Amino acid sequence: RARERHEWGELPGAETTAAFQLRVRRGLLRIAAAHADELVAVVVHGGVVGAALALATGAKAFSFSGAANGSISRLVVHGEDMIVRGFNDCAHL
Repeated sequence: RARERHEWGELPGAETTAAFQLRVRRGLLRIAAAHADELVAVVVHGGVVGAALALATGAKAFSFSGAANGSISRLVVHGEDMIVRGFNDCAHL
């Protein structure tokens, strides 16, 4: 049901999609502000990857789910704007 409705809150004990995406957005913006004009690696769970890329593109919550373990997704943050530069790159594996 969570995937059908694109709503994390359908999972028992989970926060809502809105709350999750807000938390992810705040975290990414905080990291970007602390490392302005730097290249930073952020290691996170696939759900966070999916939330970040959905936020950046305006896609539905589960649009970027299923990233492979160890894959690299690239996100550029300029102020409050986010731009996706890559998703689920596994060439290094």
